[in-house]
Amino acid sequence: MRAVLALLVLLLMMTPVAAQVPEGGRNQIITHGMGRVEVPPNQASVTVGFQVQRPTAAEASAEANRVAEQILNRLQQINVRRQDIRTSGIQLSPVYTTPREGAPQIVGYRASYTLTLTLTDLRQVGPSIDESVKAGANTIAGVSFGLRDLSDARKEALAAAVREAREKADAIARAAGLQIKGIQQIVEEGVEFAIPRMEQRAMPAPSVPTPIEPGLITVTARVTIVFNY
Repeated sequence: MRAVLALLVLLLMMTPVAAQVPEGGRNQIITHGMGRVEVPPNQASVTVGFQVQRPTAAEASAEANRVAEQILNRLQQINVRRQDIRTSGIQLSPVYTTPREGAPQIVGYRASYTLTLTLTDLRQVGPSIDESVKAGANTIAGVSFGLRDLSDARKEALAAAVREAREKADAIARAAGLQIKGIQQIVEEGVEFAIPRMEQRAMPAPSVPTPIEPGLITVTARVTIVFNY
């Protein structure tokens, strides 16, 4: 009995010590890396449109069709391919009076039509807007720029993020007198694309070419790396 009690006391005394032993895998340095690259866009999306108002729905619709066809013909004359143009919006709605007394009455119909162009030659962006306006467009809904293929920019940003995380880990290890032995885990935390966009703007003067500055697309990647030492 005395031997059993002595063994129990010994085990109780050893338990706190055992709990303080570091678990496996605790010799780690965890760093975060961010990589940012800027690349010029090679694709643009241009949205132009127009509104017309006529006494009847048939007249408004016929006038909208005429202006749309006129814009399409103008765009093809500057070598914008028909397959790069799509109808992105079409609407026909009544226009009401707002009398102080009595019920509103229909005084006409308004038709709107929107075209979106996907251009791979950025030199066509300004002329496309100008020719659309000359053909009857009275709304520019916006211009946005992008990349046809995102893979190269994504890889470059991720590589820069990994390099930054490694540089941080090396600096920490040197300052602590440690030596990095390997990598336990790499977590990609996402890649973001900041794409420049021109919002809806006033109509350009017919005699002045529309200036277009595409700017640069900023690609940002983030990673977290767990290093062993």
